[in-house]
Amino acid sequence: MIGMRDEIRALAEAIERESVLIHRDALIEAYRDIHKIAKFGIDKLIKKAAEYGGRKGAKTLKEKYGIYTDRLDDVLEVLTIIAESSRMITLFEYDIEKKEIKIQGSILVEAVQKSDKPVCQPIAGFFKGFLSEFLERDFEVEEVMCQAQGYEHCVFKIKQKGVKK
Repeated sequence: MIGMRDEIRALAEAIERESVLIHRDALIEAYRDIHKIAKFGIDKLIKKAAEYGGRKGAKTLKEKYGIYTDRLDDVLEVLTIIAESSRMITLFEYDIEKKEIKIQGSILVEAVQKSDKPVCQPIAGFFKGFLSEFLERDFEVEEVMCQAQGYEHCVFKIKQKGVKK
């Protein structure tokens, strides 16, 4: 499917054409306010909305741009390009063997800064939706470590649940 970085760059440009510009500082301020009221369950709603966004993005890439693969490593490479072009994080790495994604510089961490719990659950939701839709299998993605907790990276574990129904 995707063999060369140039093809993926073209994909990133397509993603940018399909996205909406939202001022970075506005997102940070909004998430800071939302995080304050997360105990009322709004964080789950935001994670679900991000999951929908991930599904929609994967569906667009498949249907409109003809990007298909059945390999997790290919989809994670696509996510690398999305992450690099989004400016929502500064570093995106994955380890296919560990089924793990590591990021740094999340704007959600920037918004909250310090927390006892992971704060990047919306990103986990996006990853879940994107992987599930693209690979047509159910995935669960959970943030297990967060920079807001003092770790060097935010770490997300990927678990395949089964065939998409």
